[in-house]
Amino acid sequence: MEKRMPTNEKEGLIYGGIICALSCIFMATMNISIHMGGVSGESIVTSLKAFPLVFIIAMLLEKFIVGNIADKLVNVFISPTDSFNAHILFRTFFTVIGMSIIMTIVGGILASGFSSEVIKEFPINWPRNFCIVIFWELLIVQPIARTVMKRMHENQEKYQTKNENALDNSLSE
Repeated sequence: MEKRMPTNEKEGLIYGGIICALSCIFMATMNISIHMGGVSGESIVTSLKAFPLVFIIAMLLEKFIVGNIADKLVNVFISPTDSFNAHILFRTFFTVIGMSIIMTIVGGILASGFSSEVIKEFPINWPRNFCIVIFWELLIVQPIARTVMKRMHENQEKYQTKNENALDNSLSE
């Protein structure tokens, strides 16, 4: 089956939702744990409690701000004739830059509250977060999201073929 981007708004929302959910869980847990002194029961509970809010924030930011900026940057660096993989790689890279900046701040605020520590620690935390998350995205999140989309497309094609065969059988009777 050929690789393809989500072809409609619903597919784009599903694809983005999968990526955002997996990334939010990972980034929020990582940032909260760092600010709380390490992975502990308390940091995991805090992350789970924060997940719905973080997910909504991330989806809105990706849809209305980070995603638009990433798309514009992709258009600067990639031509329409470049490969699917090139488009995905650049889109992922630019999205991770924007989202890791925002999520580094959000994770710090969720763990420590609004404090100057969040801003003071940003120059240390953000490069680390970016490096970890870019690998997380490329090696785990994107393959999962593409597998889900591939299966969705396969199921749509089976459903469409089944309906076409049923229609052909009813017309031939």
